[in-house]
Amino acid sequence: MILEKLSFILFNLKSNKLMIIIDNILVPFVDSPSAIGALKTAIYISNIYKAKLHVIHVMTDKTNDNVLDLIKEICTRENAVFTFIERSGSIHKEIIKAEKEINASLIVMGAYGVTGWQQLWVGSNAFKVVSTSHCPVLTLQGDVSSFKGFRKIMLPLDDSDETRQKVNWDITLAKAFDAHVLIFNTSKVRGDESRKKLAHYAAQVEILLAKEGIKTSFDESYGNNIAEDCIKFAQIHNCDLITIMTETENTNSFFMGTYAQQLVSTSTIPVLCIHSRSVAKPTGLG
Repeated sequence: MILEKLSFILFNLKSNKLMIIIDNILVPFVDSPSAIGALKTAIYISNIYKAKLHVIHVMTDKTNDNVLDLIKEICTRENAVFTFIERSGSIHKEIIKAEKEINASLIVMGAYGVTGWQQLWVGSNAFKVVSTSHCPVLTLQGDVSSFKGFRKIMLPLDDSDETRQKVNWDITLAKAFDAHVLIFNTSKVRGDESRKKLAHYAAQVEILLAKEGIKTSFDESYGNNIAEDCIKFAQIHNCDLITIMTETENTNSFFMGTYAQQLVSTSTIPVLCIHSRSVAKPTGLG
């Protein structure tokens, strides 16, 4: 019965695949290491997907007058073409407005400023953007000058139905970057019921990924701080991306509120935050 159900899932996914198109990338920018790293990462991703690159700077009274020159310098060095958007006002609100105007497929932004106003510009606004955006948001810390694509992606699964909605994004990225996917089951409880449910989820996801020719591995951890475990196991397995859902209707979900914020704020590994409203679950995943 289980095999029949999984075959049905695979059939439906194959015959009614949800295509994810990355054609417009938005990069919020300020003169900080994480924002510079975000721009370089966005350039690399835009080259992979042949996407248009849009760089936005929201002015404050502390704005560096040389911001545009710095962006030009980086993009010239990386041989990248970009559209510059300059705004004033509420930083995260202007970023979200720009997201809608250009119909962004992805926002790539730094999650940490060095000190003072940079931290205010970057850090305090990163999670506001994650919380209110309609497209996925990739956050990262530091100047990742050595970024050469994603080699190993952590796909955490929790108790909620929505947790599997990110599978299409994992498939899209894994195929584009020829990446390995680590399926990571996690729960704040240690009960057998939760383990059994997550084992079923993992089996479904593993078969879907295998059908797409994506290599997978598996690990699990229960009863601990979810965000800390994700970071810990991502480091153990040398992952260079963690994908999470930022909200669910399930009150037992761990990737909402403080857990998502903790990952965005503290993970040295880039985090891709996906809203349940912005992507549908792969067809047939019941």
